[in-house]
Amino acid sequence: MTISSRAHYAIKAMLNLAFQVPNPVSLTALAKKLDISLSYLEQIFALLRRHHLVKGVRGPGGGYVLGKPTEVITVADVVTAIDVNRKTSASHGHPQSATLLAWGMLESKIFNHLDGITLASLHEETAERMNVADTSIHAAA
Repeated sequence: MTISSRAHYAIKAMLNLAFQVPNPVSLTALAKKLDISLSYLEQIFALLRRHHLVKGVRGPGGGYVLGKPTEVITVADVVTAIDVNRKTSASHGHPQSATLLAWGMLESKIFNHLDGITLASLHEETAERMNVADTSIHAAA
């Protein structure tokens, strides 16, 4: 299973939104922060919006917010929304080599693992690690 660069950027963008809850984030600011073109990010957000993972907020100070709570959105949801044509190696109902079958099973396990990782858990773990790193930096000073 490969996760496209577009899915990587989508995951990073979703994490940025998670860290800004409940404040909207403009795509311009997000494109600058992720160092990608605005048009590329707009394509990504069109797919995320179609899957109800983000929603737009109009007006001054508008932008995008998460479409669902961070406890509900998984990394697998983001990958599925972005890599809509994601194919697995396993061809259902057709005889295949042991290698292809094993690869298909591995892809399935990886995807199932990603389905267990929520934005909330990533946000929490990141915040904990940042606090630990911050504490160790101050302790060393």
